[in-house]
Amino acid sequence: SFVPSPVVMTPTASTTLYHYGYRGELNLLSRYTLKAMMVAKRFKNFRRFVYDYETETFNGVNGATNNKSGPKVSCKVEVDVPQTCRFILRTTECSLSEIFDVDAEGSPVYRPAAQDKAFRDAMAKYPLKITVDGQTDVKLYPEDNEPVNILNVKRGIVSALMVPVMEEERNKEMVPTVHGVCSTDFTLNSREDIATDVTVTRDLSKCDWFIARRQDTSPLALISGMVRNYPLSKMISSTQTCNYRFDNQKKHMTSGTCTEKHLFLPLSHQNEYGISAMVKQTMTLRETAKINDRIFELLPMDVADEKCPMQNKDAVIATMQQLNTLSQTTKGEERASLFHKLVSELRGLEADVLGSAADEMMDMSSSLTWQALVQCGTPECTSAILKVLRTFDEAALEVDAAVSALGLLSNPSRLMVKDMLAMAQYKQSKPIMYALSNAVRKEGVTPEISAVSEYMASLLGADCAGDKDLTYLTLRVVGNMGDALEEADAAIKNTLLKCMRQPTTTLSVQLAAIQAFRRMSVTDEVFFLETNNLLVSQYPKGAVQKRLAAYLILMRKPKDSDIEMVKKIIKQEQNVQIKGFVTSHIYNIISSTDSETKKLGKKIMDALQDTDVVTHNEYTTKSRNYKLGVAYDSMQAAIQGNVVFDPSNQLPREALLEMTLEAFGYSMDMWEVGMEGKGFEPTIDALFGKNGFFPDTVSKALYWAEDKMPPKIKEVLAKWVVPLKSEGQKVYLIDLQSQESPEAMAYLRIMGAELGYIKGNELKSMADNLSIPAPQGTTKLLSIR
Repeated sequence: SFVPSPVVMTPTASTTLYHYGYRGELNLLSRYTLKAMMVAKRFKNFRRFVYDYETETFNGVNGATNNKSGPKVSCKVEVDVPQTCRFILRTTECSLSEIFDVDAEGSPVYRPAAQDKAFRDAMAKYPLKITVDGQTDVKLYPEDNEPVNILNVKRGIVSALMVPVMEEERNKEMVPTVHGVCSTDFTLNSREDIATDVTVTRDLSKCDWFIARRQDTSPLALISGMVRNYPLSKMISSTQTCNYRFDNQKKHMTSGTCTEKHLFLPLSHQNEYGISAMVKQTMTLRETAKINDRIFELLPMDVADEKCPMQNKDAVIATMQQLNTLSQTTKGEERASLFHKLVSELRGLEADVLGSAADEMMDMSSSLTWQALVQCGTPECTSAILKVLRTFDEAALEVDAAVSALGLLSNPSRLMVKDMLAMAQYKQSKPIMYALSNAVRKEGVTPEISAVSEYMASLLGADCAGDKDLTYLTLRVVGNMGDALEEADAAIKNTLLKCMRQPTTTLSVQLAAIQAFRRMSVTDEVFFLETNNLLVSQYPKGAVQKRLAAYLILMRKPKDSDIEMVKKIIKQEQNVQIKGFVTSHIYNIISSTDSETKKLGKKIMDALQDTDVVTHNEYTTKSRNYKLGVAYDSMQAAIQGNVVFDPSNQLPREALLEMTLEAFGYSMDMWEVGMEGKGFEPTIDALFGKNGFFPDTVSKALYWAEDKMPPKIKEVLAKWVVPLKSEGQKVYLIDLQSQESPEAMAYLRIMGAELGYIKGNELKSMADNLSIPAPQGTTKLLSIR
């Protein structure tokens, strides 16, 4: 049933044509322009139009069950027109029912909802004033105390009344709906002096100017708002078919029926069966009458600040005290309403007042304060959370966990970016730095983003010659928000160029500097400054990893000069690892069935002319690019991987696996996992070599297993293990300890956002923290190391 929304919101004049939701779930639209509505032709002034209105919603799973659920609303709708393009909407005799069964024919059976009477009274309590100015803007003027969910139902009624004008030729192109401005196909069924019977159809997934109004919700609701965000909204097929009939002489609408069908595509079959919802609206004219009322008064209303006009924390503190002492009384049933009141009051406070109130609340009850702040969801509440976290011990792991979770929110505010930056300046831990980057990458250029750019530049210095670990971390997070930082200050790219050729730093830092360009624009200014910048891909003495990293950056959007570079590598390159990777990568481009990739492949083939691009099959010794495509109905998944070997190592230095999903016209980077490492050969040899640390029976078992395997598998396995079984090698543990420690790093990206990375030396630290102490007086038998 329709119930009051817990969200505190004051409707204003700028709230226009909102879609309504069930159980108070709101899909709110901000103002948009209405093209050629010409409602004055349909609803002449000094008249009253009385309609019977009905809307039904059917939710179910087509093809699997006949069971349905959903509400049904019926109302008497009166539309008074005291002035031209000025309307007063009254809704009386309303009823609210819900589906409780399905009969033998599959038709729903209704019963009155529990809130039927309350709904009827709420719908009839306030009229709704509507204006259409200049035939372009529709504005609603609700009463201050109108419940949001009731107002949403009235918005649906207004939507049904906004019918197209067939006489306007331009109106056939774009028509306004509660879903935005939509392309519309018209079918004229009957015509007398005017079009009297018209059918219109719309593909709602292609509507423009749908901008949902942001609401304050709990940060715990991570999925909040995802339906309206790219690309999840494209996973729902939405169509609308409407039929209108008009009075030939007076031109007003005599009846109208609109049916919307929504289907969740990923779990659908034949675009018909699966999880679906159908919404049907019917408007039937009951009567018309003349009116003498010429008065249409309304106060001009601007966009109002939803914060309380009187900023006073006393009310919040009083509610907090009452809630905190409630457990000492017998009024436990008041807890929910008091907590809702506390959260509502917090949402009305500005940042400075709320921060002061949070300090006092923490002294009363830290647990209640955290619950209220987390449920609040306003930028000011998030700011208070981060402010409180900065008072914790710098080594506290819960600080990292909380800030990292906040960085995943889908709609960060400018205030949140500012507070995230303050948190990163307070503590440069990996989770906090990544949380800052994930917040920045979702915002446009603002003074807060510019401040973040300046801070990142200060950490990198002029040329990344500072602390290697902090520099590496900074470069990783710069790569995560590169487009935002580049827009704020393009000079960051010059710093990256200096970092990638810094001789006193590590190869990992140089690689991170190259990879930081992955979200930045590829310009001649950057790539052709010197041959040992990103054109290190052509620098014969450069490390394999650096050259291939630069090559992959260049090949995101290759220019003609880059294709000439590819031609040179394929024909003249002496490094087998570079040539092996590039030829396999180019081979996969040429062999791709993707339309955009095929264009690039043709361009490359034209440049190579008669040169054959032949890939290799040395999977265990040569660098290679892998690609696999899987298609299903309207979706196609591409799985791609890179394996990079170094001439001086028997094991890969890098391995990457990523999956891209192409669905409904959009390409999404679903996930990517990558690993880098070096120095593992001595460790593996010492442990598993024929004369290594483990008993000789291990090697014998390995020999025996090889003999039992199929020839093809045995051939591949032999290339991996033969170096570990060479005669005469005998490395013991004492010798192993003198070797350089192996290095390893793994990272994870989801939906294009890097969530973090972990290094091998950090695993030992984590294991030390998880060590299980032995009980007093016993021998410690188990320790995680």
